Amino acid sequence: MNKNIFIAALSLFIALSTQQAMCQDNTLSEQERADGWKLLWDGKTTEGWRGAKINAFPAKGWAIANGVLRVLPSSGQESTNGGDIITTRTYRNFILKVDFKITKGANSGIKYFVDPELNKGAGSAIGCEFQLLDDNNHPDAQLGVKGNRTLGALYDLISPDRTAPGYHFDETAFNTATIIVEGNRVQHYLNGVKVVEYVRNTQEFNALVAYSKYADWPRFGNATEGHILLQDHGDEVFYKNIKIKELNREQLPPETGETFKIGMAGYTFVKFGLDKTLETLQKTHVHYLCIKDFHLPLNSTDAEIAAFHAQLAAKGVTGYAVGPIYMKTEQEVDRAFDYAQRVGVKLIVGVPNVELLPYVDKKVKEYDFHYAIHLHGPDIALYPDAEDVWKHVKDLDPRIGMCLDIGHDTRNGKDPAADMKRYHSRVFDIHIKDVTGNTKAGYSVEIGRGVIDIPAFVRALREVRYTGVCSLEHEKDMSDPFIGIGESIGYFRGVIEATKE
Repeated sequence: MNKNIFIAALSLFIALSTQQAMCQDNTLSEQERADGWKLLWDGKTTEGWRGAKINAFPAKGWAIANGVLRVLPSSGQESTNGGDIITTRTYRNFILKVDFKITKGANSGIKYFVDPELNKGAGSAIGCEFQLLDDNNHPDAQLGVKGNRTLGALYDLISPDRTAPGYHFDETAFNTATIIVEGNRVQHYLNGVKVVEYVRNTQEFNALVAYSKYADWPRFGNATEGHILLQDHGDEVFYKNIKIKELNREQLPPETGETFKIGMAGYTFVKFGLDKTLETLQKTHVHYLCIKDFHLPLNSTDAEIAAFHAQLAAKGVTGYAVGPIYMKTEQEVDRAFDYAQRVGVKLIVGVPNVELLPYVDKKVKEYDFHYAIHLHGPDIALYPDAEDVWKHVKDLDPRIGMCLDIGHDTRNGKDPAADMKRYHSRVFDIHIKDVTGNTKAGYSVEIGRGVIDIPAFVRALREVRYTGVCSLEHEKDMSDPFIGIGESIGYFRGVIEATKE
């Protein structure tokens, strides 16, 4: 079966590649047009573009030939030849795709949320940047902090993740940069593999800006909309197939604009295979999955992991964490961390024996992962509620915290909204659900049918600016959970919308 999954994923990749190859450069397929895509550059003229600091297209520094937009080589300095070019209009929520090819030692970038009024002097216009760089031959790759100026980075702010399965870059051919903006949430993809994800307008993002070269620019990166920019950094770079799909309000989930995401806990589908799981996520417009080992076993090979991620990508789903994984020995801790690393995630939802916590602390430092202890309510003495987890982790590495299961926390007599506010610095994952009572006798029901004050919990998420995932762990009618899943996701999103100020 694993072999068949891999073959299916490979076939899908080949089909998509063939379809792309059959479509001529700088054109849109019928399906793309139907899906709302538009060309940002027609492959022939300068229509839709102008200089970042002038009202016309630059008279020098750029060339158009054979369907390729070329930055001409000059001195390798920033915006000293033709200068940057920007779109003549601004964009807010969108998916942007750009094919690019860089030459040896080249430096350039694709910027968005650009405000050309911010910098009228020397240098490039100001905006968030998908860095384009020959990492092997340009000195900027060695500057910044931990690679945050390398290919695919959010320039000078966030380093790209190159550990994800399928990551690749061709130094001699065209590659594809994709930027997805949904409200405050932004993602960078390189050749279809996500390398950066962040949330704007948050304390974390603003802290990154404060320690970057953009610290002196007011509200950098937090604008509602802005221009898209292609950079002239004095090096030869080629662009083509520049296209955009704008996302209107109806195409965006209610959580757009929030700092948190909605996901699904894999345990919800313990009685179903991956195909049914992904079909359900697609129907409910949920794009994040906490991976359980019954869908991707701990002993999976690299090929099986790659096939698994290909299946997720085909449905627009990202596996953001693994677990819960129970750990009773150091060997099981080792296996879990190795598994998470090979899967390509940096969050483990785990249940370690208490005596193993010093060893978990050691592994967190070694791997630079976050570790969220799953709490269990009154059913299991081990980690019954958020307060108990806090007492065990408060003196450990700050990357060790909890998966706040609001149902189990409630059944142990606690208030999950209050606990979210109290322990938010150690909440790295959340399981959302509802229960019929605040004692052990309470049982799981659809969100909105129980005793949990969901509006208060959503407000608490906003108050602490939680940036993780709220994953539905549906534990009612698990042999046929799908109506309950839809109702729960719909109710939670309805509360998000109804409580917006």
